Amino acid sequence: MRVVGRRVVAVLLGVGAAFLVAESLARVLLAPLPRARLVVDAGDEERRALENARTETLRIPGALDQSPEGGVLYFTTPTGKRFRANTRAVIENHPLGRNTVEIRTNSLGYRNREVGPKTRPRVLFLGDSITAQDYLPEQETIVRQVERLARRKGRPLETVNAGVGAIGLANELAILLETGLSVDPDVIVLNWYLNDAEASPGVEVIEPVGWLAWSRLAEWLASQIPWIDSTRERSDLSGVSPEVEARWRQEVAARFPAGPGHWATSPAAFHARVQELVFDWGAAWSDGAWDRMRPLLHEMKRLSDEHGARFLIVAFPVREQVWTQTLHDDPQKRLAGIAREIGAPLLDLLPLLRKERKERGEPLFLDWCHPSPRGSAIIAAAILEFLEREKVGS
Repeated sequence: MRVVGRRVVAVLLGVGAAFLVAESLARVLLAPLPRARLVVDAGDEERRALENARTETLRIPGALDQSPEGGVLYFTTPTGKRFRANTRAVIENHPLGRNTVEIRTNSLGYRNREVGPKTRPRVLFLGDSITAQDYLPEQETIVRQVERLARRKGRPLETVNAGVGAIGLANELAILLETGLSVDPDVIVLNWYLNDAEASPGVEVIEPVGWLAWSRLAEWLASQIPWIDSTRERSDLSGVSPEVEARWRQEVAARFPAGPGHWATSPAAFHARVQELVFDWGAAWSDGAWDRMRPLLHEMKRLSDEHGARFLIVAFPVREQVWTQTLHDDPQKRLAGIAREIGAPLLDLLPLLRKERKERGEPLFLDWCHPSPRGSAIIAAAILEFLEREKVGS
């Protein structure tokens, strides 16, 4: 019996050693598997060709329509929200800036000049309305200020603004796949915000099988077997359903108990606000939202690597995080953990903005999340310093 036992142990050790060798080879030879699939918009190029056939000039009085149904400037495609390409829009009395703003889009539907031949390092920015900043003149946007500051410092960069209002990570991934990679960026900067768990109609999130998630070899083998691949959980493609939102709220309530008081001074009252706003930025305190965002971040990094571009993340806070007496940075910590997983440098703006507010007391936001002109200038300088630390353009 002892001999048999020793043989069994020897066999198990041999199998284990062989698997470890195979796993090591797989990590060298096999590229990471996609964590999301794009449902291709077959009419994307045709649509943009029609939009670029002539320049449209729009005058938009009052509020700019960023609803899911879209409007005259924003509209919904089969793969998510977009700006209309090759359009000039004048927004009168913008509800945020209380100003008149001109927005010009290029042939790709970006709030950006045309992207021509590359003459200096090119940085593509992905994000929502915090990136597009349709409430500010283009020269005051964070993306354009980064470019201007870099030029003044003698290390010129070309920045490309692919931001679109009221979208999330899945939609940003669709934009990267459809048009973003076509501009041949050297660096891809994701401007992440707390409500980025919002889904896209054009992206299918693939959750890895839990017992295989650690092994690249096992994941690859599973992907070759249809019956295993078909068991993977996939997010619903219509967005965050009421049932999912309710589940996330229950989870947040259990982990972060609510209480009375004002959210700026009472941690329990801040937790109450998080629960109240789970449908928006409060979702970032739930595991469920991160289960949806993690594979998208992995896929953005994989695509960046595949196309020879560096992938960097900038984390934008909500105003309440900046104003509270007690630091509430659970989402930023979660994001930092994933950034380490995928090897993506991360700039967390929360410490900087909390410091600025404490020392200067100037208004950094126009509402709960959109940076004011002063806030935009501070953030642009911080992003350029971040790019310099990461040796972009050097």
